[in-house]
Amino acid sequence: MSEEHKPGSWRELLEKTVELGLGAALLTADSLKKLVDDLVKRGSLTKEEGQRLVSHMVERGKGQKERMEEFVSEVVERALEKADLARRHRVEELERRVAELEEELKRRPLA
Repeated sequence: MSEEHKPGSWRELLEKTVELGLGAALLTADSLKKLVDDLVKRGSLTKEEGQRLVSHMVERGKGQKERMEEFVSEVVERALEKADLARRHRVEELERRVAELEEELKRRPLA
């Protein structure tokens, strides 16, 4: 079975994350408030219950957003490790070392 089709592969995890992200984006605080307002108008909820529900769901959404961000970071980190790419700080460190060596070579007299 290829890496792309293995259950739990980074590609599958990334696709699921995007799906979750799109779902979360569709249910914004405004759309939730409109939905709850409609339930209050229909008499399914009291105004106080609606306010508590909106507050609860907004807080829950914040927690889910934080967990999703952590999850995406972990998936990206694993993908970068597999790709064996140099990180920005490592490239900057090497650039600094090359510049120092170039300066040192300029100061040395030619043999």
